Amino acid sequence: MTHLFDPDEFWSFSNQIYSRAGVKECCLTLQNRYGVDVNLLLLCCWVDRRQLVIAEATLRELEELSESWQTGQLNPLRAARSQLAKGSTPYRVALKHELDTEKKEQRALIYLLNQPQALDREHPFFKSFNCIAYGTTKSFPLDQFFTFTSP
Repeated sequence: MTHLFDPDEFWSFSNQIYSRAGVKECCLTLQNRYGVDVNLLLLCCWVDRRQLVIAEATLRELEELSESWQTGQLNPLRAARSQLAKGSTPYRVALKHELDTEKKEQRALIYLLNQPQALDREHPFFKSFNCIAYGTTKSFPLDQFFTFTSP
């Protein structure tokens, strides 16, 4: 099977986008207010940049996988970290563990995206198609996010 998507490239892309001014705050607002998985949103943005369309069934599978990672691993890690003194050694260790887990989630998302039939090659692509599709399922405003993630 040919792997169209590389998890290390996705991780690099995510770090590049997330480090832009205002993006972290926007993403955390979407995460905390609307339950958005930032990894999945960034994945949609990354696939959009390649002008490819994630198949509807695959997007649902990605959302299910994302929900599993969020509820089973990442939310408990975030909750535990939030109880620690910011900047302390335990806080930094917890943050590193959380980021390592985020990276593992990204690898799982990419694995699913590399499966046959993951892309809808029949559907015409239009700008930000995948982000809009994900945004529709979560009912969150995308306008602010697009301001930060435009190429």
